[in-house]
Amino acid sequence: MDDQHEEVEHIPWGELLTSPDDGRRRMIDLAAGALGAVVLGMVLARLFSSAPDPAPVAVEAPVATAAPQVSVVTVPVAVPETTSATTTSTTVPAPILYREADLMAFPPEWEARAAAARAEWFVTDFFTADLEPNGVADVRGALPAGVMLPEMPQDGAVGLSYVEWARAAWVEAGPDGIYRVRVVYRMLGAPPDRGFQRLPVRAVEVRVAVSDSGGTVVVDLPSPVTLPPGPDPQPWPEAAEEAPQAVVDGAMSAVAGWGSEHRLLSSARVTGGWRVMLTAADELGNRWPLTVYVDEAGMPM
Repeated sequence: MDDQHEEVEHIPWGELLTSPDDGRRRMIDLAAGALGAVVLGMVLARLFSSAPDPAPVAVEAPVATAAPQVSVVTVPVAVPETTSATTTSTTVPAPILYREADLMAFPPEWEARAAAARAEWFVTDFFTADLEPNGVADVRGALPAGVMLPEMPQDGAVGLSYVEWARAAWVEAGPDGIYRVRVVYRMLGAPPDRGFQRLPVRAVEVRVAVSDSGGTVVVDLPSPVTLPPGPDPQPWPEAAEEAPQAVVDGAMSAVAGWGSEHRLLSSARVTGGWRVMLTAADELGNRWPLTVYVDEAGMPM
């Protein structure tokens, strides 16, 4: 009996205990892998379906926080401090810096305008001889200091005169920096024994010097010049023709704001449309003849 070998069955309790956990862990791993694949797919889909975020734009000339010690004028540019991720970034323009010399510069065309304005002003004062107590003070103030003027009509006017209008018609810059301005003007004159009358239109040339800052001075007395003849225009159309009603209505509408009681005088064909002559009364009761050019539809040409 002692030599009899007894076999006892051994139950693997450890394997029984660990097997279910391994199954659950395997299921958890599979679930986690599937979930990760779903998340990865969603991320990739979003990346391919939406545009990438705009890259920041570098500004080569950043806005300086402290102004340098030079005489400049800075034109500020509004730059937002923060930019939302959903907004589209734009390039911020660099600030425009103007030097003081640039701001004080006087463009050449302005010099010509300054000379023309001074010449018109001078002609108005020069040819006005009335009872003003200042006499030739305005004329003398426009000329260089210390000049000696001859006797002027303003000193003891025999007849009264006023400049009705003065217009600069031609300006030329001379090699010495002096502008030669031709001024066309018209005077109203009253002899001692008669009332005012309009004198013929005349022209003079005035020499004007202009400084860098825009100041002007007349360098000499006016020089008489002759008005150049005008071109030969085309004659008025002679053959009158009754215009369509649309043409007449268009011409009347074109002059609706000028005077009242418009009356048609005649109409004639011209290149591209019609020439309509009519009359209109002003506030004084005077009736003035006028012409209007309109196309076939009655629109102004």
